[in-house]
Amino acid sequence: MSGYSFFGIDLTSTAARPSACLGLDDKLQLVYLGFAGEDSDIIAIANLYSPRVIAIDAPLSLPLGLCCLEESCSCQPKSGRRSRQCDQELRQQGIPCYPTSKRTFIKSLIYRGMELRDKLCQQGFQTIEIYPYASKVRLLGKAIPRKSTLQGIAFLKAQLENILPGLKPYLGGFDHNLCDAAVAAYTAFLYCQNKVDALGSSEEGLIFVPS
Repeated sequence: MSGYSFFGIDLTSTAARPSACLGLDDKLQLVYLGFAGEDSDIIAIANLYSPRVIAIDAPLSLPLGLCCLEESCSCQPKSGRRSRQCDQELRQQGIPCYPTSKRTFIKSLIYRGMELRDKLCQQGFQTIEIYPYASKVRLLGKAIPRKSTLQGIAFLKAQLENILPGLKPYLGGFDHNLCDAAVAAYTAFLYCQNKVDALGSSEEGLIFVPS
């Protein structure tokens, strides 16, 4: 994998709140760290570093049968489930996740994630959907403090220092968004090493989690 990089994006629902972006090289050393507002900014960063895989923390697909998430539209999920198979498989493993139904409260994030995925794919980039909390459970176990607390952010930084020692000089300035971007980038790295499990179906959408 010499010369490759792997990017993680902790996507926000709107460009008004910049998304945390982090890139690792094939030695797990930091190659990029920052925040990007518009999709065009994220794409510009990708074009600058040409990552092998971009892992996005956002749903990148809809349940089969849905063409949108608008309650005024007549489209309905084929399976009868309220969300995707991959979401259901996460919950079966005791990992809660955001719904991808028409009544979801993250509709704008889902729309943005799907649009960004399409834009990046048109540029020739490979994208995967990841869920940082699921990755952290697989890597660290379920006893994870809430990331929004001081205890939680300290815990995440300590664990990242163990998993990604190259980040140590930079962790002092990390918030929980950059921590999630780092987890996403590391999951992209593991994906290229075939050290992940794919949840869901390829027809509907997959979430990749560390094996």
